[in-house]
Amino acid sequence: MAAVKRAAKAGAEKVGPERVGLERVGDVVRDALRPDMTPSEQAAWVEDAASCVRRNGGIVLRDAIPKSVLDAVLEDFKVRHDVHMAPGQKKLYRRFQSDPLRAQVPIAIDGPAANPAFFAPPSVTALARKLMGEDLIIGEMGVVISHAGAGPQEIHRDSHFLFGGIDTEMDLPPFAMTLLVPLLDVTEGMGPTEFWPGTHLIRDETPEGPPQRAVVSAGSVTFIDSRVLHRGGANVTGPVRPTAYFSFHRPWYVEKFGYEEKPQVRVTPAMLQRLPEAYRPLFSWALHLNRTDSVQEFVYRWTGRIRRRLLKLKGA
Repeated sequence: MAAVKRAAKAGAEKVGPERVGLERVGDVVRDALRPDMTPSEQAAWVEDAASCVRRNGGIVLRDAIPKSVLDAVLEDFKVRHDVHMAPGQKKLYRRFQSDPLRAQVPIAIDGPAANPAFFAPPSVTALARKLMGEDLIIGEMGVVISHAGAGPQEIHRDSHFLFGGIDTEMDLPPFAMTLLVPLLDVTEGMGPTEFWPGTHLIRDETPEGPPQRAVVSAGSVTFIDSRVLHRGGANVTGPVRPTAYFSFHRPWYVEKFGYEEKPQVRVTPAMLQRLPEAYRPLFSWALHLNRTDSVQEFVYRWTGRIRRRLLKLKGA
């Protein structure tokens, strides 16, 4: 998601979205894994979903997260980040988003957001491990908030090609994938996620044709190869649309661009200990990003952040 800052802005104006919903993306839509599936049925589901991602670079999974889980996260988010949910706050957390009606907010693995059903739903983790191996990390996470009147994002990739897009690289499997989780139902007018299937296999930064649009109900998610060209659509009608994102990475890949002033993942030892043990490896790699080694470093870091915040508020 940090790559929004470096996206090709011209693409946002060149491609006009059409009025299309899930019927337009029928080839990339699947029901999520069900607990009552037999092991052979689950294996067949994973193989089919993986083939879909390899071919299209993305998949829409219906009912991947229980709505009660999302409702709890949304209510907690309104309390913790109420200032960013209010439409009057125009200049807070705009470093990663060029539109003043969009905010990109870091979140911590704490409270309802620390529920594995939210950050690592079974369908997603099974698919991610099929495509990228068992040894995964969550390398980035946060929430993008789109207010009524926000235009479409710049078309972008969350991660660029490892070797500049040389020919032999086009056949490589994914090294990072982005999970997009709307916290409430997304209607056509609220600006659903748009992505261009197959663009994880091309170097061109300006896609052709209309995008696939994921008009989904709360609990359905979009899971894309981080090389796929995509964007959040224009929020024409409102209400405010918060969408959480989690980037699943191979353990050797870490996206650093845009994270000069905040960690990719917000986690502390206490937060990590509260997680079920099986999920701790997803976040333990990031502990050092949230730790200071001296009082001097702590004071330096936080006085700098306070100074930047005061300057922003002064210019508001």
